[in-house]
Amino acid sequence: MLGGDAVDDETLLEVIYRGRPATIAGLAAMSHLTEGEASDAVERFCARGILGRNGDSVTYRHPSAWVADVVAARAENARRSADADLHEIEQVVAGLPGLLRQWSVGEASTDLVPILVRHGPNASEDLWFDSAPHNSGVLNAILPDVTRFVSGGEERIARFAEALRGKDAVRVIVATAATADPVTAAILHRYDDAGVELRMVDDLASWFWADGDQLAIPFEWGETRPTSVLGANNAALAGLANAYFEALWQRAEPVVASEQPWTPLLRLMRQGVTLETASRMVDVNPRTGRRRVSAAMEHYGVSTLFALGVAWAADSERGR
Repeated sequence: MLGGDAVDDETLLEVIYRGRPATIAGLAAMSHLTEGEASDAVERFCARGILGRNGDSVTYRHPSAWVADVVAARAENARRSADADLHEIEQVVAGLPGLLRQWSVGEASTDLVPILVRHGPNASEDLWFDSAPHNSGVLNAILPDVTRFVSGGEERIARFAEALRGKDAVRVIVATAATADPVTAAILHRYDDAGVELRMVDDLASWFWADGDQLAIPFEWGETRPTSVLGANNAALAGLANAYFEALWQRAEPVVASEQPWTPLLRLMRQGVTLETASRMVDVNPRTGRRRVSAAMEHYGVSTLFALGVAWAADSERGR
């Protein structure tokens, strides 16, 4: 045997690649295996897609080819698993509106999951303004129908964008069809300056948003532009919705490369402006500015402002 001991497949593969024997007999002689052992080893490598075999002849594939096949197969398995997980999560989330409606009927002041109800054409935004934190946290939203947010006039768009500036991050998934209209897409990107990151998916099951422990869902799952919404302040329920959102977010395509919320600050700081002054210049309070810079440090894996400046500048150059 090779080296006097039983040889593992990875070591044997190194020997095969160096010598490239053309036959089973040649492999047996090169590796000091019996022909039966060499034949079994080739069968194992064939099963992995590494080698080919035609009778007693051995054929070879470039390592990059079989590695690509393995990665593609694993990615397909992961996609199928993700699809199954996403479907399971969606089924659970889809049952929430009915359960919460029934819960709210018998709700008592001591209930651990307080339920809020809002009605009207602006119910979804009204609930967010009334119940969600506006100066911190992450807002995740799914908007299958964006017409409400792009047809409310300049004052309404400006007011909503201003309210979103205080968030650490705002991530929104819209329907792909919503970005096909240039006018709608342009208005959507009016929210870019507020730090909103947009992604798109072809088919969205329903509208909802989650902000911290606050969750908002339509009265009936599947509504894309609800006029009656339910809100629940509960970490477990919001966590469930966020898990569903995160699975969709990973599959969604960026609408465009949105500007990160810290970019305007770092652009000004690069010019010598202090963080406090830069925050006020981009219309956020210094506390929000500090949070955004901290998020940028975490994003780039650095611990000082100098290192952040270097990493951000290098990233900006690559993006040009």
